[in-house]
Amino acid sequence: MRHFATLVPSLVVLALLAGPASAQERKDRADRGGADRGPALGMLLTNKSVQEELKLSDEQEKKVEAAVSDVREKHREDFTKLRDASASDRAERWAELRRKVDEETREATRGVLQPEQIRRLRQIRMQARGADALASPRLQEALDLTSEQKSKIHEINEDAHEDAREIFRDAGDDRAGAMKKLQDLHKETLEHASAVLTDKQKAQWKEMTGEPFHIKWEGRRGGGDR
Repeated sequence: MRHFATLVPSLVVLALLAGPASAQERKDRADRGGADRGPALGMLLTNKSVQEELKLSDEQEKKVEAAVSDVREKHREDFTKLRDASASDRAERWAELRRKVDEETREATRGVLQPEQIRRLRQIRMQARGADALASPRLQEALDLTSEQKSKIHEINEDAHEDAREIFRDAGDDRAGAMKKLQDLHKETLEHASAVLTDKQKAQWKEMTGEPFHIKWEGRRGGGDR
């Protein structure tokens, strides 16, 4: 499941942890703006294809991977304890822990990356999050979305996450087939969410995400795809 989940992280990770979402859970996620969805910062920083796109030097790679490894090791027991939590508690605790780990990873790698590398990393992460990125309060404010646009994007995302749960539940042994369905769903969801934007907002979104980049999740350098 670990490798399968990392292939399309912005749609499937929370779905695997939470199972069917209650109305309150959906509201809580809406308030957070989907911040706990998508690939973790450490996962991106230690991914070989991302490192190449960022043009990290050998020294930068070593420092980044050491920092990410230290943060992961620090919280290894915390993640292990989540297995004993109930489904609803597990989702909430995992989201909180993920945000904490991301913040500590950001602090641990501060000063290692150059400003241009940080900018490109943000673009890549936004692309990886797809339609979930459009649920971020900060991004919605930057795009000056209306209440109606926010509502439509939230509905599109929630429908997609329910579809992702169903795809995973029905996957059986055909994980390659399920992965393809999740990838198609990821693309389709972003297309639907983008259609809600005005032409000006679409241009802003394109500038925020930069040149399209495909993350190769099969590369497992330094445990980056855990």
